[in-house]
Amino acid sequence: WYLRRVREAVVSTQSTGESPNPEDKNRKFIISYSLAKDEMQIYEPHQRNAGIIEGKFLEYSQVRKPGSSIDNPEYYTPADFAIGATIEVFSRKFKIVDCDLYVLKYLEANGARFPAATIESIRAIHADKL
Repeated sequence: WYLRRVREAVVSTQSTGESPNPEDKNRKFIISYSLAKDEMQIYEPHQRNAGIIEGKFLEYSQVRKPGSSIDNPEYYTPADFAIGATIEVFSRKFKIVDCDLYVLKYLEANGARFPAATIESIRAIHADKL
């Protein structure tokens, strides 16, 4: 996850697209989550010689979790972005694989708002930097 200050705080995470297609194996995506709006965006950064067109997969919007009803929707929140977690957006699965050290500091500072398991998963990948 990376934090960028534009007009609001945006927390981002790096993910891989999970797909049975071999050509999708090494595709990487950036998932940005707006803390102010509770919306997420997904885009694929340029990768040299990948042979695919990169760019936006999803504009900022609230994304309903699979299985939640239209009448009582449940949306993704930052608590859902633990390292190793898989989120599903429009039948496409994304596995969370990395984040910035700033995200760990943000989650620890606001620990009451996030599950301990999410914080621990991020702490584990940054253990050598602490």
